Amino acid sequence: MNHEPQYQNVCSFTALLAAFKKARRAKRGKNGEPAFYLELESNLLDLSDQLNTHAFVPEPYRYFSLHNKKDRVVSVASFRDRVVHHALVAELEPLYEELFVPTSFACRKGLGMHRALKMAHDLCRRHRHFLKLDIRKYFDHISHSVLLKILAEHVCDKDILWLCETLLAHAGVPGIEASERRGVPIGNLTSQFWANVYLNRLDQAFAQKFSGLPYLRYMDDILIFGSDKDELWSAHGFINSYVDLVLALELKASATVVAPVTEGIPWLGFRVYPGTVRLDHGSRTRFLRKVRGNFLAAANAMDDEMAGIVASAQSILGHIGHCNSLMFRRSVLARHGRD
Repeated sequence: MNHEPQYQNVCSFTALLAAFKKARRAKRGKNGEPAFYLELESNLLDLSDQLNTHAFVPEPYRYFSLHNKKDRVVSVASFRDRVVHHALVAELEPLYEELFVPTSFACRKGLGMHRALKMAHDLCRRHRHFLKLDIRKYFDHISHSVLLKILAEHVCDKDILWLCETLLAHAGVPGIEASERRGVPIGNLTSQFWANVYLNRLDQAFAQKFSGLPYLRYMDDILIFGSDKDELWSAHGFINSYVDLVLALELKASATVVAPVTEGIPWLGFRVYPGTVRLDHGSRTRFLRKVRGNFLAAANAMDDEMAGIVASAQSILGHIGHCNSLMFRRSVLARHGRD
C-alpha cells in the first residue's frame, strides 16, 4: 500500500481548511456554515488545537424523518463536525480505494448508482440466474467494536483510531442506547465511508471463495450472477454465515431472491431485464411526486430561484433517463405542463 494515513494530515490547519471548502459546497448558508465562516481562521485554529490535544468532542446531531422507499431518520451533524468528517475521510480514502473491490459502487468517485446499473444490465445478458441480497437495517447494526477492529487492520496511526472511536461514541443513532455500541447515523460522510469499509471484509472473502461468480454491491444491496441455482444458493449460505459470525449482521430474509434473469432483477429502484431496464413502481411514484413538486415550485418561484429548480428537474430526468422511460417521461411532463 502506498498511502499511510497520518493524523497530522487530519488535524492541521491546512487539512481543515481544505475540509471546510468541501463541507461548504453542500451546506453554503445552512447548518451553521455562515457563523463558522465569519470566524473561519479562529474556528479552524480552535478545531485544530482540540484535535491535537484530544479535547475534541462531537456536538449533538439534529434529526429529521425522510420518507422515500422506506421511512428513515436522517442525522445532521453540526457544520463544525462536518469539517472534521471531511478531513478524516480525505485522509483514509486513498488507503481504502486500494483495498476496495472494483464492483463496490456506492459513494465512490467515478462509480456510483448508474455504473452499478449498467454493469448489472451487462451481466444480466450473459447469465441465466441472479441472487439478490440485502442486510437488515444495516446502518443500525454496524458494530463499533468490529468496525474499529477492521480499521486497525490497516490504519496504524493511533490518533486516527482515537478520532474514529470518538466519533462513533457520539454517533447518537435514534432508538439505540449508547451502551450497545452499534449503529452509525444515516446522512453523514463518515457513516457512508465506514459502511463501505465494514462490508469490504465480505467483498474480499466472497471474491476468494467464489471467484467465478460476478458480484456487485451498492452499500448493503448485493447482486450476484450465475448459471446454476445451486451455486447461487451456496453463495447465499456462505454470505449468510459470514455476515452473522464475522460482522454481527443479518440478511433480510424477505429480500433474498434467487431467480432467472428473465423475471427482472430489482436493483437500485429499477427493474433490470436482459433486453431492457425499467423503472420499478416505487421509482415511478417518486418521480411523479418530484415532477409535481418542481412544477409547483416553478409556478411560485422568484427569478433568482429558477436556476435551482431547473437544475433539480434536470437531475431527476437525467437519473431516470438511464432506463427505458422515454414515453413515461413525455406523458408525465405533458400532463403536468397542461395543469
